[in-house]
Amino acid sequence: MAVNQEDRNSDIIQAGNGKSNAMLDFLGCSYRATVRLIKGLPSRFVNCIKRKIKEYRNRPKRTDISRVYVVVGYTTKKRVDEKFNAERRMMIIRRGLLLLIFILCLFIAVDRVMGLVNYGEMAQIFGISSFDEVVENDPFEDRTTQNTSAPVTETTEST
Repeated sequence: MAVNQEDRNSDIIQAGNGKSNAMLDFLGCSYRATVRLIKGLPSRFVNCIKRKIKEYRNRPKRTDISRVYVVVGYTTKKRVDEKFNAERRMMIIRRGLLLLIFILCLFIAVDRVMGLVNYGEMAQIFGISSFDEVVENDPFEDRTTQNTSAPVTETTEST
């Protein structure tokens, strides 16, 4: 059962043709699928546009941002109102929780920053020894009312 040189060469050539035939089949199949996709694009695009226009026309008219319910089947107006009120309550709760989280984050940030401030050093930088010095000469004070404390002025006595 010896195989001669010619049989070996013919087997190698047939194996090479098999690989090239598989490659040609793959490329042909890819080409046909691509052509079919490109030919179908315009009709798919037009159908998508028509569907969107039809959905837009069939929507109920809205006057505000609230959701509009269409009563279908066994649903009653009472049931729809209950659902609307439940969603409204959930929105209020979400907004309240979001506000609470924001306030808590603000308090935490202020607490962290205030812990880093050295008030003795800040007073020395600005030349302020007490808070009374800051409010002593208030530029926004109403000038028409009498001050509770009279301004201190120097007077000299002549004798």
